[in-house]
Amino acid sequence: MWQNIEFEVRDNGVALLTLNRPEAMNAFSENLLRDMYQVLKVIRESDEIKVLVITGKGKAWSAGGDINGLLGGPQTAIEAKTQYDFSTNMIGEVYGLQIPVIAAVNGAVAGAATSFMMACDLIVASEKARFGFNFINIGLCPDGGNTYFLTRKVGYNKAAEILWFGDLMTAEDALRFNIVNKVVPHEETLPSALALADRLVEKPLFTVGLNKKILRQAMVNDWRQQAELENMYQVQAWASEDFKEGASAFLEKRKPVFKGK
Repeated sequence: MWQNIEFEVRDNGVALLTLNRPEAMNAFSENLLRDMYQVLKVIRESDEIKVLVITGKGKAWSAGGDINGLLGGPQTAIEAKTQYDFSTNMIGEVYGLQIPVIAAVNGAVAGAATSFMMACDLIVASEKARFGFNFINIGLCPDGGNTYFLTRKVGYNKAAEILWFGDLMTAEDALRFNIVNKVVPHEETLPSALALADRLVEKPLFTVGLNKKILRQAMVNDWRQQAELENMYQVQAWASEDFKEGASAFLEKRKPVFKGK
């Protein structure tokens, strides 16, 4: 159905999206981005998809913006802005998904793909993964919301160091700087991400979605605003079928069967 991505939905509601331009390190071509917009629309409109896992085919997760396209494409500042908006909005679509999104980082990640990766909720990285926040090395600024994500993960000073020098970062560095959740042996990257997804689909996904909203707002709210927001969402959780099932299962000493409602 799509030329630049592969997509499958498993029986338990876990969807696997694979970037499929291995010859170009899964860089963001116009066609790949169009495929992404289409599949993200499918995901948003589906009641069956519960968790999304994103990985890359070949040696890279994604090299970000296609430099050949940037050099040979836009001829004016307006055209360049349109091109950057096209990729940035795709990252925003991923960040805005209500379901949990897990990145299974199987290899190199560079440029705007580091923004794409950080837009995911959980990040599992191969021990062979390398991270290139390397915009500065070709005279570009970070894009795709990169500074928004990075400063919240590592703070201003470390973000400045990462972005101003553009040094290649190892998987262990990324773990130490809190950019990824875990580092695993290379061959376990996708299985580990899928295992997290399989655990998540057994959780009360209605409440997981509320938690996702609460955590996002916690980065900008003060304490009082955040506590009030928690109470508002807590009332929604209290009224859910999942809470009734979870409480009953607890009292009956059995495993709950959540429906995400």
